[in-house]
Amino acid sequence: MAPTRDLLVAAEVWNDPTESLDSVNGRIHDGVPLASLEARAQSFVDQIFDVFPYARPKNGASILEIGSGVGYIMEAMDKGARARGITPREVIGLDIAEHMLERAKARLLGNPIFSFIHYDGIHVPLPDRSLDLVYSVASLQHVPRPYVYNLFFETLRVLKHDGYAVIQLLGVKDLQTKPEVVQWHQEVKSQVNHSVTHWHHYYSAEELQRVFSATGFAHVDVRDGGALWSLVQPSGLSLPTDFDPERYLELNPDVAAAGANPAAHWREFGYREARRWQ
Repeated sequence: MAPTRDLLVAAEVWNDPTESLDSVNGRIHDGVPLASLEARAQSFVDQIFDVFPYARPKNGASILEIGSGVGYIMEAMDKGARARGITPREVIGLDIAEHMLERAKARLLGNPIFSFIHYDGIHVPLPDRSLDLVYSVASLQHVPRPYVYNLFFETLRVLKHDGYAVIQLLGVKDLQTKPEVVQWHQEVKSQVNHSVTHWHHYYSAEELQRVFSATGFAHVDVRDGGALWSLVQPSGLSLPTDFDPERYLELNPDVAAAGANPAAHWREFGYREARRWQ
């Protein structure tokens, strides 16, 4: 199966071989000043960990970013994991734009933890059950829907049984609050006419909940704060490795007063309520 025109046109805007790195950075990062790109990337990584405090990659984790661009968020993921006492084995960048990957390689030259893979927009060229964490931030909203859904299947395939993925997408609520709302007609025209420009696709929390479940993920946790953050796992939700039942009851006296089983309570309610266990 080959990529269709929709995907190739959507990808073309990211893949100008003549564009300078400074120009790329100014164009693909929503106008954020160059001096602020590292802080922006770190804020995305902090959101991954803060929105889902129960999810942490393990030491020696193999991590993949979908739509890695020039690698700022990859750097931030490595730093963010290490700041939390986690040492990844590798952080891999996956992108359909080979010229983006070349710029990322040049930026991160010499750090062996980072590697890069070019893919055709359909097949992720990695073995089954090979990754501990897959994430994508500020990327997949630019990709036509069928290819995003296909990537969900590919993510399920490459994740280990105890791995997980965190995916950020634009929510339909953004249409009510973001500047794009006044350009919505132009957005639709751009996609219908296959204009080479940044396309934007919007999702709902209910849609993602159903689609992830239909894809085969056993655990689906979608958070809707305008932008949609989703954590999915191939197997059911497991307790954190450092979960302490007695400490959980101590930190959550209402659970103790109700006589609830701490592990069962955390699996049903605690993870969504960001209940502490340590």
